[in-house]
Amino acid sequence: MPFNSTTLDSIITARGLTPKEAAAAAAMSPKKLQETLQGDNVPSTIQILKLANRLAVPAYAFFLSSYEIAPSEIIDFRAAKPHSLKYGKDTSRFSSLFATRDFLADLYKRLGWDAPQYLYQIDAEENPEQFAASVAKMLDIETLRSSTDSKSQFYKMLRNSIEDLGIYVIQDHNFSDKIDGFAIYHTSFTSNLIFVNSAKRNHGARTFTLAHELAHIFGKRSALTNNYEFDNDVEKFCNEFASALLIPRDRLIKEIETNRYSFKDYEWTVRSADKLSEHFKTSISAMLVRLAKLGYAKWEYQKEFSKGFGSKSYADSVKPQSFGGRNGPAPGVVDLAYLGTRAVSVITSALAAGLTSSYEIFEQTGLSKKRIEGLTAVAREKELVRGVSNVVAS
Repeated sequence: MPFNSTTLDSIITARGLTPKEAAAAAAMSPKKLQETLQGDNVPSTIQILKLANRLAVPAYAFFLSSYEIAPSEIIDFRAAKPHSLKYGKDTSRFSSLFATRDFLADLYKRLGWDAPQYLYQIDAEENPEQFAASVAKMLDIETLRSSTDSKSQFYKMLRNSIEDLGIYVIQDHNFSDKIDGFAIYHTSFTSNLIFVNSAKRNHGARTFTLAHELAHIFGKRSALTNNYEFDNDVEKFCNEFASALLIPRDRLIKEIETNRYSFKDYEWTVRSADKLSEHFKTSISAMLVRLAKLGYAKWEYQKEFSKGFGSKSYADSVKPQSFGGRNGPAPGVVDLAYLGTRAVSVITSALAAGLTSSYEIFEQTGLSKKRIEGLTAVAREKELVRGVSNVVAS
């Protein structure tokens, strides 16, 4: 059966790639891609395999008369009218993450561990401030904040607390800059997942994203967002929830009155927001929005501040200097930061119990044997390898 350019065109459209992105995926020029879509060029085997990988379809799909792409379960809330997400140039990354999510759910079942029986859920009419207050008590946010010295430490402890609820939290820097994060809801609670984009975002910014996506999980939604840039009702609620969770109104007002922060102009406001963000261990941008919401600062200050996103000097991107060893982090440390403690516990516990193999883990996650060995060593050191009960054979 010959290569079908019409099928390729429909897959590119369904995935939401621009012509430039599609050409890059196939390692060909935009002109050559246009010739291919017109039926005047047949891609090489290597180009077909690259397209299949980047578009997350089997290579044989391009030789069929048609190939249906199922709508994503993730809803894109970056618009006034939310719609099913088109993955665009991140298609292969989304596909890999879904595969990891499904693999974790399967391992969880093999381990015979009990799934969380209850997960907070949001009433559509509930006040985000009040809901945030109840969640703050459950997560003991004030203790987390007072027991940590930096935004980095607070983010890590909050992440662990959310994972203790039965939610995977995975972070990576390889997704598009325009994505702050997303939530993937699972009805059985065994694989609810939050993804946090760490690209050009320090721990304060990631903390807000984490809280925002938590609201989507509580709302039983699989959703993709970009913090504060869109104002449909769902995004407004999640932003207000995250803001209230991390920056409680009464505590903020008390801090401002006690230390007499100034908001007389843009420079003073950003300076004050910076100090306050260190106190509450969140992003400067989130603090500027909170200050504007409470009438302390002008809304245009936050908009002006956010224009710097993406630059090396942008305050919510600047990360504290790291002083690792000469040879970098120990094997397994980077993958623990990527996958999170909950996912690592599931993978290494299943491996220790003989319910999976290094090869299966490699197939499902892309982790090499060396990385798996490093991850297992770190998991044992941190006591993440758990016992098994009611084992279900794979």
